[in-house]
Formats: sequence, structure tokens, C-alpha cells
Amino acid sequence: MAEGQLTSRAPRIPLDVEVNCDGNKFVYSKNISESGIALISDQELAQGQFIRLQFFLPGIKESINAHGKVVRSEAVSENFFEIGVSFWDIEEEDRELLKNFFQKQKV
Repeated sequence: MAEGQLTSRAPRIPLDVEVNCDGNKFVYSKNISESGIALISDQELAQGQFIRLQFFLPGIKESINAHGKVVRSEAVSENFFEIGVSFWDIEEEDRELLKNFFQKQKV
């Protein structure tokens, strides 16, 4: 397993997919990078909180499973929050799926 927060700000691409958060709450993504994901939720998450994520990237049959750390949580409207999550613990196979997805998006 690859562990630890990536420190560089990686390029982001828009991504609108459903994300299973902690196994029972569904939120939606706003954008993604190789080092993290921005989520939109109707519930605020505490900065520093660790969460479990599962989601599918467009065109990829396998799910991405990762643990992330909430690095930012701010209200974007009266009822919704934008939550920045840094991938903290992600299997190498899932990291490779992300990397390949990003390479295809640059074409």
C-alpha cells in the first residue's frame, strides 16, 4: 500500500460521479487529481477527518478504493459543502488506474 499525503498540487480535471463515502453515504465529486478529490456533500466533514472512498471513473470497470484525509471543508451554499480530500492510503493498483485515467484525459 502507498501511504501518506502527496504534497504537490496536481492538475485537476472536472469529474461528476457518485462517491460512496464511509460505506453508507453517497456524495458527488466536483474534480479529481492524482493526489485527491473534491466532493460536494449536504453534510460538512471535519478537517483532519479520515474517510473511506469508493467510486468509478468514466470508462473504467474497476472501482477506485481509497482512504482520504479531509484537508478542506467549506460551505458553497446554504445546504452544500465542498470538501477537499487528499488520498492518504490507496492500493497501488488503484493509483495506477488513476494515473492511466489522467494520461487518457491529456490526449
